[in-house]
Order: sequence, then C-alpha cells, then structure tokens
Amino acid sequence: MSGRVERAAYLVFGAREVDESDEGSPTFSQFDKDWDAQLQQCRRLAAERGYQPVGSSVFSVLQASMDRLLEWADDPGCDVVLVASPRLLRRMHACWPDWDQVVARLGAAGARLEAVPFPEPAYPGERFPE
Repeated sequence: MSGRVERAAYLVFGAREVDESDEGSPTFSQFDKDWDAQLQQCRRLAAERGYQPVGSSVFSVLQASMDRLLEWADDPGCDVVLVASPRLLRRMHACWPDWDQVVARLGAAGARLEAVPFPEPAYPGERFPE
C-alpha cells in the first residue's frame, strides 16, 4: 500500500425535473429527486473512508445525456465513483440503456463504483415500491 489518498467523485441520479401524477405509485422517490441529500450521503462516506473529494456530476434520468455520461466515464478524474445508495445504483442501471458501457469505461480509466451503504433518508408521507 503506497499510502496514497484515493480521490472520489460523486455521481448524482438526477430525477428532480420529473413531474409525476397524484395517481398510483410514484415512479421516483424523493431521494431520487434530492440532489443535495445524495451529495450529503456521498460526502459522509468519503469523509469516513478518507477519500479526497474531487467533484460531482449530475446526470438526468430523462435528459438524453448518455454521450456526455460516457465521455465523463472515460476520464472521471478519480479512483472511486460514489453513488448515494445501492437502490440508486440499481436505478441507474435500469434507466440508462448504456450503463454497462459506463461501468466498463470507468474500469478502463482505473475507477471503481461504490454505493453508499447508509440508509436513505425518509421523507414524510412517501411510499414507493422496492
């Protein structure tokens, strides 16, 4: 072990702009839409593990930003990419058709993905399927 401090970037799932009807179950949880809470979870884990924060990127669930996401994955400027929860990591895989390419490009750039293991914050009145 060289004693080098690992650099961490935060990848935020951007569902803030999604309008949902009052009918049926919501498609996205409030945590999916709360960028600040996602960043806070990532900052907390980075501090606990001694990672040096090097920035964050928000990629919209709706925006056709896959080219930009793939370009970012080619050179994320970090050793570790933190995602705010295991559930959000699964959502990214489900919502972004080229997610496997993102993971492969991160690996080729020498970065690994980590999901923050802390529980997601609770929001009043929220209920959604697992």
